[in-house]
Amino acid sequence: MFFYCSSEEKALIRQAAADRGLSMSAMLRQLATGATPKRRKPAPRVDPTLTLAVSRYGGNLNQVARWLNTATRTGRASEVEALRVAAALVGIERRLAEIVTQHRKPPGC
Repeated sequence: MFFYCSSEEKALIRQAAADRGLSMSAMLRQLATGATPKRRKPAPRVDPTLTLAVSRYGGNLNQVARWLNTATRTGRASEVEALRVAAALVGIERRLAEIVTQHRKPPGC
């Protein structure tokens, strides 16, 4: 759904939504239907440099997992080799989660 408004009106809508802690869509839906909007779960506060580094590792993990799945389906990887890689992926994933948890910024930073 689209509607037209001036730049000033859009700025007022955006500010009103921000004041309520809602997206513009959620606020307009609430006004139009009277439905109570669902609150979004706040994103974890993490150092942006850390986030970038973790996302790079995440991309690499996805590539390895894709290879593992493809190699297993096509018979190019032995079961032992596939299990070893899968276990390593799980370990890396857990460690990355620990790192992110350790580097979270306290609320209000």
